[in-house]
Amino acid sequence: MLIPALLLYALWLGVAIGLMAVLLAFSLCAMIVVKFGEERQPVRRSEPRAKAQKAPEPDERPGGRWRGWARGAAALLLTAITANAVGAAAAGIAPGARLDRFAAAVVFVPLLWACLVIWMLSDRVMLRPVLGMIGASAIAGSTIAWILLA
Repeated sequence: MLIPALLLYALWLGVAIGLMAVLLAFSLCAMIVVKFGEERQPVRRSEPRAKAQKAPEPDERPGGRWRGWARGAAALLLTAITANAVGAAAAGIAPGARLDRFAAAVVFVPLLWACLVIWMLSDRVMLRPVLGMIGASAIAGSTIAWILLA
């Protein structure tokens, strides 16, 4: 859905309205992905003790402190690298004038970085966002290399 939004931005709407259309389309795609990824569990009324038991706090769980540090480091470092690589690739291949592409990338990078940090910190399985960001960085890096070598 992002590619049609970029084409709509490039061909029809212009810079100001088109950029907002792209950001809205990207946000709607992210909301749809989150909605379809949520898990629902039925309420069990036959177990009254289950309500009284609480899940252990993160500090009380055995051997889980390193996960918070690893998640935080990846959320700050890996997401920044990915967002900047994708922004640079978008600035290089997006249609339009050079200054318009740069302005779009300047607006796009912090929003993408915030989305990636939220994804990294909220996903239960840490490997999914890491692999997704490594893949996005690889694609963006190959796009930048293609731009520079062309």
